[in-house]
Amino acid sequence: MIARTIDKLTAEHPAFAEFCKKRIEYIFDTSAGTNVALCIISALAAGIFTGGNDLLPKLAAIILAIAVWAVCALHAGFMKQWSFVIFSAVYLTLPYVFIIIPQSAGEASASDIALMLSDFVQSVILRPVLLISGNEDPQIISVIIFAISAAIFLIGMYIRNNAKKSDFYCRTRLDQLT
Repeated sequence: MIARTIDKLTAEHPAFAEFCKKRIEYIFDTSAGTNVALCIISALAAGIFTGGNDLLPKLAAIILAIAVWAVCALHAGFMKQWSFVIFSAVYLTLPYVFIIIPQSAGEASASDIALMLSDFVQSVILRPVLLISGNEDPQIISVIIFAISAAIFLIGMYIRNNAKKSDFYCRTRLDQLT
């Protein structure tokens, strides 16, 4: 159904066909490393911008980071880049390992580097998740974000499987490969 709709729309609207052709070329020119780098940059930028006092930059940074992550997950799913799913799981769960709880035995025995890493993780990497979670457990929010990212990845795979039935998609890929 998707393939038939795309074929009909691209046949009737040349501007839409050109737009779709550019998107297909862009997706196939994007590597898994590029998707990962974009997600890291957007997440770190969101962590930095959410440290301010104004609500608008905080919301804009979080929304932009979520949008970038969703687009990258869709592209990675379309290209079946499973390394993106592994990256998402690691990025959203590993920072909790480095958190040192204040006034604990771990803090008393921690080195300066470990304390600095813990502060960085809490003040930059996890700040957007902590802001979203509010009074809830941030680890649950991280798992939910990962589940959404994985679902978008699977949607990308589904779109690719259905795109192979499209005449427009197949012609565009053949033109790109030759």
